[in-house]
Amino acid sequence: MNFVALAIVVATNVGGQLLFKFAADQVRTESNLAAMAVRLVAVPAMWGAVVLYALTILVWVWVLRVMPLSVAYSAVALVFVLVPLLAVWLFKESLTPQFALGAALIVVGIVLVQVQAR
Repeated sequence: MNFVALAIVVATNVGGQLLFKFAADQVRTESNLAAMAVRLVAVPAMWGAVVLYALTILVWVWVLRVMPLSVAYSAVALVFVLVPLLAVWLFKESLTPQFALGAALIVVGIVLVQVQAR
Protein backbone atom coordinates (compact mmCIF):
# COMPACT_ATOMS: atom_id res chain seq x y z
CA MET A 1 0.00 0.00 0.00
CA ASN A 2 2.84 2.42 0.76
CA PHE A 3 4.26 2.23 -2.74
CA VAL A 4 0.79 2.48 -4.29
CA ALA A 5 0.21 5.67 -2.32
CA LEU A 6 3.63 6.93 -3.40
CA ALA A 7 2.72 6.20 -7.02
CA ILE A 8 -0.48 8.20 -6.52
CA VAL A 9 1.61 11.13 -5.23
CA VAL A 10 3.78 10.99 -8.35
CA ALA A 11 0.80 10.62 -10.71
CA THR A 12 -1.20 13.47 -9.18
CA ASN A 13 1.87 15.70 -9.16
CA VAL A 14 2.51 14.92 -12.84
CA GLY A 15 -1.15 15.50 -13.70
CA GLY A 16 -1.16 18.78 -11.81
CA GLN A 17 1.93 20.02 -13.63
CA LEU A 18 0.43 19.15 -17.02
CA LEU A 19 -2.82 20.88 -16.12
CA PHE A 20 -0.87 23.96 -14.99
CA LYS A 21 0.71 24.03 -18.46
CA PHE A 22 -2.71 23.72 -20.12
CA ALA A 23 -3.90 26.61 -17.92
CA ALA A 24 -0.83 28.68 -18.75
CA ASP A 25 -1.54 28.23 -22.45
CA GLN A 26 -5.02 29.67 -21.86
CA VAL A 27 -3.64 32.89 -20.36
CA ARG A 28 -0.61 33.24 -22.62
CA THR A 29 -1.67 36.68 -23.87
CA GLU A 30 -1.98 38.31 -20.44
CA SER A 31 0.68 40.95 -19.89
CA ASN A 32 0.51 41.32 -16.11
CA LEU A 33 0.14 39.03 -13.14
CA ALA A 34 -3.13 40.49 -11.83
CA ALA A 35 -4.91 40.11 -15.18
CA MET A 36 -3.57 36.58 -15.51
CA ALA A 37 -4.81 35.67 -12.02
CA VAL A 38 -8.30 36.98 -12.80
CA ARG A 39 -8.48 34.97 -16.03
CA LEU A 40 -7.16 31.81 -14.37
CA VAL A 41 -10.20 31.70 -12.11
CA ALA A 42 -12.29 30.78 -15.17
CA VAL A 43 -9.87 28.18 -16.56
CA PRO A 44 -10.99 24.60 -15.80
CA ALA A 45 -7.46 23.23 -16.20
CA MET A 46 -6.31 25.50 -13.39
CA TRP A 47 -9.00 24.18 -11.06
CA GLY A 48 -8.12 20.63 -12.05
CA ALA A 49 -4.50 21.29 -11.19
CA VAL A 50 -5.44 22.75 -7.81
CA VAL A 51 -7.62 19.72 -7.03
CA LEU A 52 -4.83 17.33 -8.02
CA TYR A 53 -2.35 19.26 -5.88
CA ALA A 54 -4.73 19.08 -2.92
CA LEU A 55 -4.97 15.32 -3.42
CA THR A 56 -1.18 15.15 -3.73
CA ILE A 57 -0.81 16.87 -0.36
CA LEU A 58 -3.22 14.52 1.39
CA VAL A 59 -1.68 11.35 -0.01
CA TRP A 60 1.84 12.71 0.59
CA VAL A 61 1.11 13.17 4.29
CA TRP A 62 -0.33 9.63 4.33
CA VAL A 63 2.90 8.28 2.78
CA LEU A 64 5.12 10.19 5.21
CA ARG A 65 3.40 8.56 8.17
CA VAL A 66 4.93 5.21 7.26
CA MET A 67 7.91 5.88 5.02
CA PRO A 68 11.18 7.75 5.62
CA LEU A 69 11.24 11.14 3.91
CA SER A 70 14.55 10.31 2.22
CA VAL A 71 13.01 7.28 0.51
CA ALA A 72 9.66 8.83 -0.34
CA TYR A 73 11.06 12.12 -1.60
CA SER A 74 13.56 10.47 -3.90
CA ALA A 75 10.70 8.68 -5.68
CA VAL A 76 8.99 12.00 -6.30
CA ALA A 77 11.92 12.82 -8.59
CA LEU A 78 10.10 10.70 -11.19
CA VAL A 79 8.03 13.84 -11.77
CA PHE A 80 11.15 15.42 -13.35
CA VAL A 81 11.25 12.56 -15.84
CA LEU A 82 7.56 11.99 -16.55
CA VAL A 83 6.41 15.59 -17.01
CA PRO A 84 8.88 16.41 -19.81
CA LEU A 85 8.23 13.07 -21.51
CA LEU A 86 4.48 13.72 -21.50
CA ALA A 87 5.08 17.32 -22.62
CA VAL A 88 6.59 15.95 -25.82
CA TRP A 89 3.34 14.16 -26.56
CA LEU A 90 0.84 16.73 -25.25
CA PHE A 91 2.54 20.03 -26.10
CA LYS A 92 4.86 18.98 -28.93
CA GLU A 93 7.89 20.05 -26.90
CA SER A 94 11.29 18.66 -27.79
CA LEU A 95 13.86 16.97 -25.60
CA THR A 96 17.62 16.83 -25.88
CA PRO A 97 20.11 14.02 -25.46
CA GLN A 98 21.14 15.77 -22.24
CA PHE A 99 17.60 15.32 -20.95
CA ALA A 100 17.71 11.62 -21.79
CA LEU A 101 20.98 11.22 -19.89
CA GLY A 102 19.71 13.24 -16.93
CA ALA A 103 16.44 11.31 -16.85
CA ALA A 104 18.31 8.00 -16.94
CA LEU A 105 20.50 9.14 -14.03
CA ILE A 106 17.42 10.18 -12.05
CA VAL A 107 15.79 6.79 -12.61
CA VAL A 108 19.00 4.96 -11.61
CA GLY A 109 19.19 7.10 -8.47
CA ILE A 110 15.59 6.37 -7.56
CA VAL A 111 16.12 2.65 -8.05
CA LEU A 112 19.24 2.71 -5.89
CA VAL A 113 17.46 4.52 -3.06
CA GLN A 114 14.41 2.25 -3.23
CA VAL A 115 16.50 -0.94 -3.28
CA GLN A 116 18.58 0.30 -0.35
CA ALA A 117 15.40 1.07 1.60
CA ARG A 118 14.08 -2.49 1.43
